[in-house]
Amino acid sequence: MKRLSLWITLILALVSVVGVYFYITSAIEAQNNEVKKTRPETPEQALQISVMNVEMGAYAAEIKASGLVEPRYSLTLTNQVSGQVTQLSSQFESGQVIKKGHVLATLTNKELNSEVASARNTLASAELALKEEQRQGEQARAEWEASGFDEAPDSDLVLREPQLAAAQAEFDSAKAELESAQNDLKNVKLIAPFDALVVERLITPGSYLRSTGSDIGTLYSTDRAEIQIDLSSSDWLKLPDTNILLSSDWPVTIQSIEDGATWQGKILHVGLHIDETTRMRSLTIGLDQPLAQSPQLIPGAFVSVSLKGKELNNLWRLPNTALSQKSEIWFLDKDNRLDTFATTPRFVDSNYVYIQAPEDMKDGNYQVLMQPYNSYIKGTLVDPIIVSNQEKQSTVKGNNP
Repeated sequence: MKRLSLWITLILALVSVVGVYFYITSAIEAQNNEVKKTRPETPEQALQISVMNVEMGAYAAEIKASGLVEPRYSLTLTNQVSGQVTQLSSQFESGQVIKKGHVLATLTNKELNSEVASARNTLASAELALKEEQRQGEQARAEWEASGFDEAPDSDLVLREPQLAAAQAEFDSAKAELESAQNDLKNVKLIAPFDALVVERLITPGSYLRSTGSDIGTLYSTDRAEIQIDLSSSDWLKLPDTNILLSSDWPVTIQSIEDGATWQGKILHVGLHIDETTRMRSLTIGLDQPLAQSPQLIPGAFVSVSLKGKELNNLWRLPNTALSQKSEIWFLDKDNRLDTFATTPRFVDSNYVYIQAPEDMKDGNYQVLMQPYNSYIKGTLVDPIIVSNQEKQSTVKGNNP
């Protein structure tokens, strides 16, 4: 009886264990089934971003550089003969404008008058000797022919040909000496060689110039001002070729750094070599009659020069803010999702950046982000806010320094 009771107790315990096992297993399966039930998907939230519609266009860069205004000619005037300054023009003063041929000063040198007189005397004597030798030569030839000889004489001395050549040389030398003496006498007058601005005068009445080559003063020509600017290779790529620059009135604006005054210049010379130090090429700009302009463009002024570049096709013109810090352009694909491409601007100005679109995007219409942020992720769905032309201009002005 006791043994039976033990077996019954054991069986009941086993049944209890099996029951607990099945209960726990059933509970776990029920929980797993609850987890596996399909949950409803949350709709993707679109990000609202300001975009602008872009179109291909042709645009020209503006090349800017600075330079110094210089005269076409700059001359340090010197004397050709010695002498004392006896006359001085009242216009030979710093800041005065004089005409070509104006007598700036006159020197007095009595020796020059004496040299001219002596040279005239020498020339007269040489001329007389030449005429006498010509007559003697004619007489010698006539005598030789009258003698009945058919052949030429054994020596040209018979017909006095060497004597005539020597007399001619003496005459030519005397004539040249007279011309030189007369030229020296003319040089006692110091004359302006071109229309000029007097920059500096270095002589006074009574000054004695003992040797030739002494500095008299400094003159700047007034017919044209010139400005040389240096351009990098990237700037030259934006300009048309040399023939077009020189053969047409290519737009050039000169602006004063100090007061903002402007003048319309022209291209004079195109440098055809690259400077070994700066690796740049020069371009020379000119302005005719700079002192007759209103306002005047005076030598020594520091100016900026603006040139229009050649037109480039198939460009996007975007606000400067559209170019990200990583030099990327962000745009919307056909599904209104964010996409991007890296680019190097063809050129920029104070308001816009000009982009060459990728080849596979040249024929489509795209919306470009006005101001992308580094936190944007490719593929993000966008609810675009189209910016109008008026808003674009406001944005550009707001970013204009």
